[in-house]
This record gives sequence, C-alpha cells and structure tokens, in this order.
Amino acid sequence: MKKVNYTISGFNALPMAADLSIPVNLSHIKGLVIYAHGINGFKDWGGMNKIAEEFSKQDWAFLKFNFSHNGTTPAHLEEFNDLAVYSKDTYLKRQFDLAQIFTFVDEILERDLGAAFKKVVLMGHSRGGADVILNAPKNARLNGLITWASVAHAKTPWSNLDPDEIDQWREKGVFYRPNSRTKQDMPIGFELFEEWQNNKANLDVEASARKIEIPWLIAHGDEDEAVFVKDAYTLKECNPEAKVAIIEGANHTFGRVHPYTGDVLPKHSQQLLEACFKFLAAL
Repeated sequence: MKKVNYTISGFNALPMAADLSIPVNLSHIKGLVIYAHGINGFKDWGGMNKIAEEFSKQDWAFLKFNFSHNGTTPAHLEEFNDLAVYSKDTYLKRQFDLAQIFTFVDEILERDLGAAFKKVVLMGHSRGGADVILNAPKNARLNGLITWASVAHAKTPWSNLDPDEIDQWREKGVFYRPNSRTKQDMPIGFELFEEWQNNKANLDVEASARKIEIPWLIAHGDEDEAVFVKDAYTLKECNPEAKVAIIEGANHTFGRVHPYTGDVLPKHSQQLLEACFKFLAAL
C-alpha cells in the first residue's frame, strides 16, 4: 500500500488535510472510497489508518480528510486546537467541503494517478453520515453510499436542547458541549441553529434519503449509545432499497477508541468491514 498526503482548500479557503491509501497494483484498483468523519472526529481517529489499509487490501483506494471546521489544523492533525473555527462549523459548510473534495478528485487526484476511478463510493460516520446523505442525491459521480451509525437528521449536536436552552444559546451566541475524551468544552455557535432554521428543506436528511437511487449500505451497532439504532431503521424506511447491516453488540464506534494502537481491529469493526466489503463486491 502507498499513502499520499494532500492539503485541499475548504470553506473560506481553510485547509483540509487529506490522505489517500492506494493499493500496491494500480491496475487492480476497483474504485475509490471517500470517508467523512463525524462530530469531534478527524480523519485518523480510532484506527482509521488501519481501516484504510484494509480497504486497500481489497483493491479500493481510500481517501479520508478533515472537514475545514473540525477544529484541527494541518500542524495538529489529532488535536482540537482551533476552537474558534470549530465553533463556526455548520452543515452547509461541510457540504461545500464535500464539493471541494470531489473537485479535487476530478481535477487533481485522477490526473496524478493517470486514470479515472471506475467507481466512487462516499462513506460517512455519525454526523458524517448525515453529511453524505445530503450530498448523495445531487452527486453524479457516486456509484454507492455507505453510512456508519448515521444520524437521521441535521440537528446534531443540539437536538436535545429545550426551548429555554435554545433561548440561552441565542442570547450568548454559543453553548458548550463537553468532549469526554479530551476534557475540552467544545463551543457550538448559534450560526448552526440559524442555518437549520433558514435551510430546513436543504438540510432534510430524511427527504434526501428518499431521493437516493444508488446502492446504499446502512450499518449500525445495536448497542450504539450515541445514535440509537432506531435512526438506521428510520433511514431504511425512507429508502426501502437500502441494505442494512446491524452489528450485534456494537457501540457507536464499533469498538474503536482513540488513540488506537492495536495491530488488529476490534471484533465489531471487523464485522463492519466484512459488511462493507460484501456490499462493495456487489457494485
């Protein structure tokens, strides 16, 4: 496997660190998988380098990237050291970022490799699942979609706030959400709520799910403590043609933690990848 690092321009020209894992034999590449991380995540979180390697072994190129407003920087890929930028993250900014990723694939990546990808699959975890669902119906490049533990709405992370809490959020301009891993208080700017209020049709995840016409794998753990498995069934109801893989006993990260130092992925992550590879083989 060969790994190549890139920096891609995101929303407001903020840099998005990215890397591509390429199978050893370029002539055997079946296609490209593009991975979108979730909230409080980043491209290398919890063994994603190992996962990229496993996809490469299956002859799939694997591109993962940091969204422009995820709070990391190219100099600090695994630290949320720019909370001012983090506080301004929104769904539409991430949609812009995804469009930039596909421009990069079309104009730079395929040129560098000397060939076009026969198949392109978009994959997202948690809130990143909502991001890719919103992108998929309008993206002609896609041949498949995979979501891991995806939310079925565009209200992360404020969906549980009551009206009084939203009023306080509006008044202060920010609310703070603890990151249990880093012990940081993560700022969520009120722009996120205003964007949702003003763009409900464009941010309707269930409506987007109904419009998806490409093959889609919905994967979820039945012991997900962060995004309950009912969201997977909601998405399935929206798109009856989608395939569903429920991983018995799996949590929100399918057993992965960060940092992940093991040589072997957790059992539930292995089962997740088995479902993904079976899905990809049928494309």
